[in-house]
This record gives sequence, structure tokens and C-alpha cells, in this order.
Amino acid sequence: MNKKTILLSFPLFSLALTSCGQVINWNEHLDDYVFAMQYHADFNILQLTDIHWNVNSSTTRSKQYLDKVFKEADAHCPGGIDLVELTGDQFMLANTYHVKTFVEYMETKAVEYGFKYAIIWGNHDRHGLYSPNWLANQYRNASHCIYIEPEDNLYGRSNFVINLTPDGTTATTPVWQLFNLDSGASFSESPLAIGRNYDYIRDDQVNWYVAEHSPGVPTIAYYHIPQQDNLVAWNLIHEGGASFKHNFFKLEGFGDADKPEYKSKFIKTAKENGLKGAFMGHAHNVDWTVDYDGVVIGLGVKTGTELYFAHIDPADPKEELQEGLAKVNASLPVGEKIEEKFDLIGASLVTITDPEHFTLEHLYLNEREGANDFVRWVEF
Repeated sequence: MNKKTILLSFPLFSLALTSCGQVINWNEHLDDYVFAMQYHADFNILQLTDIHWNVNSSTTRSKQYLDKVFKEADAHCPGGIDLVELTGDQFMLANTYHVKTFVEYMETKAVEYGFKYAIIWGNHDRHGLYSPNWLANQYRNASHCIYIEPEDNLYGRSNFVINLTPDGTTATTPVWQLFNLDSGASFSESPLAIGRNYDYIRDDQVNWYVAEHSPGVPTIAYYHIPQQDNLVAWNLIHEGGASFKHNFFKLEGFGDADKPEYKSKFIKTAKENGLKGAFMGHAHNVDWTVDYDGVVIGLGVKTGTELYFAHIDPADPKEELQEGLAKVNASLPVGEKIEEKFDLIGASLVTITDPEHFTLEHLYLNEREGANDFVRWVEF
């Protein structure tokens, strides 16, 4: 990302925009955006999203919840967790202590469970008592973190691809590709442009995706803000009667996906270039997922209790809540049914089963009194 030098300080945040060195053209340095991991059958990707550590967060309490998520996911996964995708809004008005504590925690868990973790920026990650460049450097310097951000002319910060290859190197053709994209911020990082609305995946990022894609190789994309395709698919099902497969809950909107100026060509172009799945966060009361013309697109489950999240009451007559609950119950094993109240928090799990297919499950995990936590895995 091309960054200019300027520092703006305010009571609640500081926005630092710095630049050093020569800005590269992304299309002349495609290899600079690639990280490799070794592919194997049942490659497990745990998605955590919208954790929202902030100046009021108790790191001790928050880590206790994340401990349970990791322990449950590791026990559930065949072969354990391989990769954790953090799809934005790890922070919101956090300070340097919270950032350092979070990165140290993720490093500890990476060693304990043997995974790597990839970082994607959300809109609120820019809203902190630190500069964006300082935060980026915390990720760069973490041993088990996958984070690539060249000084380039490509829009956004966290645009990079993880190639899953037979030998774990970039020298061999990938079996799958995992694309990470920055879907934009509500604060601009250009000089003196302080406020903006939400954002979308820009045309140059779409072109970058196409250039990085290995022909014939299936891909999964991770980013933060839902694009218009989420809303289009929802409307087709609920207004046009389309019979796409869909599951889980939609109890609020998809951010600013209905604004014409935020229309992105990403899903349309990417599905012509290998895209099989696209997963995001941003809307805390939504984990709705749809198989939209052969591409599974959906929101991950919000992770943790910071900020806000949905409360599911089976007795609530609201139509969209009952629709989501019916879909979830239909996905559970025969004879099982959720009849108690629970909160829409937890994690999401993609398991790449072979060179052509993956499965998707959502984890709802609520802490309860004693040892009686609410834990449900629901298949898409």
C-alpha cells in the first residue's frame, strides 16, 4: 500500500501515515505476495472474526474464552488446526498493550497447537491508540504470523496469497490457494482524509487476484466486509424465490453492501478464476452463508463477547430468527434440536478435504456456569 507521511492526533486515536523507500508496481512483483504451506488432505482453517479487543477489554477474561475455542476446535478437527484466519477487527480503540498482549497470546497458541495464523485488516483495526504502520510491524515481527504488506500501489494493506503446495514451498504448483484481501476501512489513510464510509474490494485488487491465480487451481478468499453479492443472493432467495442452498442466521444487514458506489466485481470475476469459497466478518449478528452459483459465500461466526452480538431465543417469533433456527436445526444430527437460548458467538471451520472439495462448519460456543458450556457444531 502506498503510504504518505503525516501524523494526526486526536483524543481517542492517532492516525499515522508514513512512507519510506520506493513504491513498487504490484504487477511486476507478484512473487512478493506469496506464502507457502504444505498441503495435505483434511487441511483445517479456523476463522476467527470481530474479536474487538479495546481499551475496556479484560485480556485475562478474553483469553479464557479464546482458550476454549482453540481447545474445542483442535479436538474437533481431524489432525488439528493448520491455519487460523483472523478476518478483521481484531481491535477497536485498543492501545499498544492490548495489541502486544494479543499477538503474544496468538504466538503462544500457535506453538501449543502447531498452527500458523494469517491477519486481515478490518475497518476498526485502524481505530487505535497506535499508528497503522506500528500495528503492521507487530504482525511482521511475530514468528508464526503470516502477514505480507509490500510498499506498493495496490489498494489496501493485507493483500496476499497462501499457496498450499505438495512440498510447502513456492517452487511447486499449488493444490489450493487461499487469498487474503483488505476490503477497506472507514478511515482513509490518505493525507488529511479523516472520515469515510465503509469500503469494498477494488478493481486493482481483483486484477491482482487474477494475476496471482494459478490456472485450474481452486481458491478460497478471506476478507472483512461483505460485498454486494451477499445482498444479491439474499434478495434472490427472499424476493425472487431462488432455491440456492443457504444456512445460519441473518439478523442485521451486510454493512454498506447496498450502496451502488460500493459494488465490486470480485465474486463475479474470481468465480471465473477458481473461486470456491469466500468468507468474511463485519456484521456481528450474521453468519448467513449461501451457495451462490457454485461459490460458498458467507460470514464467519463473531468470536467473543466484545461489542455486540446476537442473542438467539427459540421462543422469539421474529421471522428471520425462526428461519435461521430452522435451518440450523435441520443441519444437526437426526433427533437433535436447539431449544435453549444461546448467543451467536464462536468460530468457523473450513476443512479442505481433497484437491477439489472443502466442508464448512460453524461453532457456537457460549460459556455457562460450571462445566456446562453451550457447544454446537453446525454443518453448512
